Amino acid sequence: MESRSLKLAQELAKDAQKAAKGSWFSKPEWDIAAQFWSKAAASYKTALHYEEAIDCYTKASEGYAHTNTNYLAAKCIEDAASLAEKQLKNQAMAISLYCRASDRYRAHGSSPDKAAEMMEKAAKLSETVDIEKSIQLYDHALSIYESEDRGRFGIEAFKRVTRFLIDKGRLSEAVEIQTRLAAVCEQINNRPELTKTRMCIIILLLAFGDNVEAGKKLDEFGQEMSFARSSEAEISDYMIQAYNNGDQDMFSDLCKDQTMGFIESSVARLALKIRVPGAKRVAPNPAGSYTPSQAPAHASPAGVINAYDTAGSYAAGPSHQPEAEIGDEDDDLL
Repeated sequence: MESRSLKLAQELAKDAQKAAKGSWFSKPEWDIAAQFWSKAAASYKTALHYEEAIDCYTKASEGYAHTNTNYLAAKCIEDAASLAEKQLKNQAMAISLYCRASDRYRAHGSSPDKAAEMMEKAAKLSETVDIEKSIQLYDHALSIYESEDRGRFGIEAFKRVTRFLIDKGRLSEAVEIQTRLAAVCEQINNRPELTKTRMCIIILLLAFGDNVEAGKKLDEFGQEMSFARSSEAEISDYMIQAYNNGDQDMFSDLCKDQTMGFIESSVARLALKIRVPGAKRVAPNPAGSYTPSQAPAHASPAGVINAYDTAGSYAAGPSHQPEAEIGDEDDDLL
């Protein structure tokens, strides 16, 4: 079976080469050559000759590009990238080919989601070999969703990139990604997702140790009533107060609130690892969990909407605290 497939592949490759060269009396027939190369690649794949298959897929892509058949050109490069990744285990080749496939899908004009998907695959492969390159490729993928007005289809991609950045301890960059996601949610008027994303931004800032900026963001987000009246805003408000007051028990109890179950899981897990500066322990409440009635004297049990005065300023605690600590077992996060 393999020998027959190999012989067929070689014959098809010769036919493709002949069609691509043309003659004194005819121009190259790129559409025919591309079809022959594509068939040759499939036969080489069946014969387990993966390097030859990749070469033919690449040439088929070039042939389709000559005829402006960009979708088929992209599909051939994608098939080549898949073989490089799964069969040859050649990450560098696969990354390069996935990036080329992304460019081709984008050139097609009607496949921005596929273009972003290819760039994400390239970024995923880069995670273990070059973190900086991986972050750059992920950024390109998200930019495709943003620039092509496909934000509603890129929400999960933004979350995947956030998870990766948190895992690598790149918290400031995670804040940037969540901020971009918030802008997308505003653009498509996805208020529930926007509210959760804003809470994630505040938690990430606290994990990064910037309680002042977290308070400013709460002020900013609270100008919009849909956020100010939400449970996410209320818990964020109490979290900042617990952080500013060095109340670890209150902060830890807030991390177990049911609201945390609806935000990005990696951010919720990160919140559990935050150790507030100058933490003090208080007697645990009988029920074993924090409730709004236990709020500090300056906090509003009615929620964050009442924590704003007429000028719209946030009634925060001390204006500056040392950087937050992460649990000993999670020192690598910062």
